[in-house]
Amino acid sequence: MRINHLVATVVMLSAFTAVDAKAANTVSVLQFGAVNFSSTTQTGPVNNTATTLQFGAFNQASSSQSGSLASVNSIAIGQGGTTPTATNGAVAGQAGGFNTSLIGQIGLNNTAAVGQLGILNGSTILQAVP
Repeated sequence: MRINHLVATVVMLSAFTAVDAKAANTVSVLQFGAVNFSSTTQTGPVNNTATTLQFGAFNQASSSQSGSLASVNSIAIGQGGTTPTATNGAVAGQAGGFNTSLIGQIGLNNTAAVGQLGILNGSTILQAVP
């Protein structure tokens, strides 16, 4: 009886290990400073999530994600200028099944670009001058 119980436990642990091998990728970046640079790249078959928040006089962020046709990719970039002449730049690139991106910028000079290749794509860019 004890041997059967031990074997069942080993089989269950193996199943959990197999599930963990397909875990999602998540990255978060928070930057405060006069000049901020951030670049993230994610490749995974399941889900990829990237969040970048920057607060400074010059903010530059880029995020790229690639996954399978069943993957869900999500990028959020927020940039807040801390001076009246703040400059913000953001680039997002996604390839996979379902792609979403959100870019929000507050500054005097704002630039943003989004490229998406997938089954279902959605993007929102919000820009404001203080």
